[in-house]
Amino acid sequence: MVHNVWIREVRAPFLLLPTIFVPIGIAIAWNHGYFDLLTAILSIFGVVSLHASVNVLNDYFDYRSGIDLVTTPTPFSGGSRILPAKELTSNSVLFAGIGFLAAGLSTGFYFVYKFAFDPLLIGILLAAAVSIVAYSPLISTWGIGELIVGLNFGPMLMLGTYYVQTKTIHPEPILVGAVLGILTMGILYINEFPDTDADMQKGRMHLIARWGKAKAAQRFNVLIGSAYLIIIASVILGFITPFALLSLIALPKARTAARVLSQNYEKIMELVPGMASMVMTTLWTALLLLVGYIISGLVF
Repeated sequence: MVHNVWIREVRAPFLLLPTIFVPIGIAIAWNHGYFDLLTAILSIFGVVSLHASVNVLNDYFDYRSGIDLVTTPTPFSGGSRILPAKELTSNSVLFAGIGFLAAGLSTGFYFVYKFAFDPLLIGILLAAAVSIVAYSPLISTWGIGELIVGLNFGPMLMLGTYYVQTKTIHPEPILVGAVLGILTMGILYINEFPDTDADMQKGRMHLIARWGKAKAAQRFNVLIGSAYLIIIASVILGFITPFALLSLIALPKARTAARVLSQNYEKIMELVPGMASMVMTTLWTALLLLVGYIISGLVF
């Protein structure tokens, strides 16, 4: 059915990330004494729309570049396979991606107007728009795609969500955003391993391609471990709520992802459980952070 094809095209399961991430920023603002329901709803709508545009436009550009035609698909990598299978036309996917992008940017423009063209919001919105449009054709070829994804899904997202509630800047959403950004980078990072050979053929030189799979697999441990070190250090230094330590419950999932990657970085299907574990690591860490901030708001 048509709607099932579009659910697959927007990579609906991955849209869980912004639906959890944005409420964390809102919960931090609530902990600091700020909450506006309409702003919260619009923030979720806008970010989910932008994320959908990322998924759809990347699918379009990967098909046009030929990358999707030479990858071995998995549930987490290799694209949606909808365009190679001719289930949708490339033009319909392009127009859908532009539509989602327009919906997300329109929400951002509303906040820019509401806050009298605040330069911080303008900067965040422009950075998001440029990185979405330029990611597949340019950014992913420069070896900084992972960093851009981490910044967009982490500090920028969390600071923007917090700022439209409070109109103030605070280190707490930035630090929590750093954690979420690193874990989102981890999803992209591990998902790049099965596609590395195809990506290199088409000029996409991400970190795995530049470092080599063996070295990149070793560095994955450092990347993911740094997220949890930020949580622990931030709690010790009093920058974030102690209830954020609940997120450490997700550490076994992170260890599973690292172990599977270290043993199977040259394989594809054997790597799928590790890719799944990394997604669950990110979702559980985010959900536990959200629970922690809700408890913190109720207790304090």
